[in-house]
Order: sequence, then C-alpha cells, then structure tokens
Amino acid sequence: MMNLSASPADMADGNPTHPSSPQHNADYLAQLLKDKKTVSQFPAVFIHLERLLDEEINKVRLSLFHLNGTSESKPLLLPEATGPVLSLTEKVFVPIKEHPDFNFVGRILGPRGMTAKQLEQDTGCKIMIRGKGSMRDKKKEETNRGKPNWEHLNEDLHVLITVEDTQERAQIKIQRAIECIKKLLVPSADGEDDLKKSQLMELAIMKGTFRDNTTSTPTKIHHQCK
Repeated sequence: MMNLSASPADMADGNPTHPSSPQHNADYLAQLLKDKKTVSQFPAVFIHLERLLDEEINKVRLSLFHLNGTSESKPLLLPEATGPVLSLTEKVFVPIKEHPDFNFVGRILGPRGMTAKQLEQDTGCKIMIRGKGSMRDKKKEETNRGKPNWEHLNEDLHVLITVEDTQERAQIKIQRAIECIKKLLVPSADGEDDLKKSQLMELAIMKGTFRDNTTSTPTKIHHQCK
C-alpha cells in the first residue's frame, strides 16, 4: 500500500525541496486507484483504509485538475445538526431531446464513475443516473423495463439526487447538488470543454498511458461544481 503521509499533492502544497509535477501526481493517482481496487475486494474489512484512500485520491485529483493552485469549488457551510434525520430526493432531467447526440451519461459519470464520485464528495449527496438510456447494456434495459424496482426506466433520462441529514443541512446539500448537475448538463463546444479534458486525462492515468506534455503554464481544469 502507498504511504499516505507524504504524497506528491502534499509536496506541491508548499515544500520547495520536493517539487511535484502533473506526471508525478498522475503516477501516484494510478497507484492509489490500484490500491483502492485491491482493498475493495475485501468489503467491510479495511474500512478506515478505504476512507483514507478516498481522501488521498480526492486530494491528488484536486491537485491534478486545479494546476494553477486555486479551487473554484466552495466548501459547503453547514449549520449544526438539529432535529430528526430525514431523506430528501430530487430529480434533474437531462435535456436529451434538445441535444440527442450529446453523451450526458458519460459526462456525469466520468471515467469509472470518478466524476460522479467527486460530486458525491463535494455535495454529500448520492448521485445516480436513472430513466431511459441510463443503462449501458441497452438489451438489459429493454428486458428490465416494466419489471418491479425498474419503474424508473419508463421515465425520461434524469439524475436522481438523494441525501439523508437533518432538514436544514439536507436542503443545503441537495441544492448544491442540483446546481452542480445543472452545470454539467450544459454542453460545451468541442475543444472548449474543460471537464472533458480532465476526464480524458484521468482515463489516460487509469490506463497508464498519461504523459505530461504541459508547458510552463499548465492548462487550468475547471471544477464542475463552483
């Protein structure tokens, strides 16, 4: 397993004697993802290790995709938890009819679901894609349509957001999630989609094919949740 006490992301934060680069962080992220895959084979065994890996993966991803040193994601400011815990659910429908050829599902999920996982960490909500066209296996989708527990397949494509918390905290979290999802549902022109650039970069890291070709002024990758 990796030593989480001195990551390249930490080195990039302020120790000039240990310079970091996108390539170093990319290699480190690839190793972390391999470790996460290994640990996930033993569910409910390495609970704290899984949490530490998730935190470190998030830290390195932020370092890679905010190369100019600033994050445009504002942290959630939550009040103290008061009252009973409840569950809130919201649906954000995908404008598939207006943009039939745009890959909204891939944009929201990201490589191996990493974009959706990042959204969940940023918002504290569960993010799921539901409705017609939400399943990768179209034959399986047609087979399941109309069956119990698959009723959502009769609805238009949408993002299902759920959260469990006290009333005020849950409202803040779910509102942040709605705002983030709506920004993802605005298609960008080819060559101008910063999120797609970061997703392609992350996919290359996962495949082990990433090579740092940045110039002295790295390209800024915008966060999907400002």
